[in-house]
Amino acid sequence: MSEAIGLVASYAFDTLRLHRIEAACIPDNARSIRVLEKAGFRREGLLRSYLRINGSWQDHYLYALIAGDHRGGTTRG
Repeated sequence: MSEAIGLVASYAFDTLRLHRIEAACIPDNARSIRVLEKAGFRREGLLRSYLRINGSWQDHYLYALIAGDHRGGTTRG
């Protein structure tokens, strides 16, 4: 998954020239949090009742990666 995120980020920033990409995950999902943080994403906040999953509204953490923090498949911290 980490490799896939790196490839998507490189495509988003280098080919599509996007400035920012975002990801959201459920706060209890430690594995997703670890993958995002390892890829250089930074947590920006909590989205309360963000998505309805199985009939229940779930909070999510919002993560973002900015183009200046990602260069050629690697991140700057």
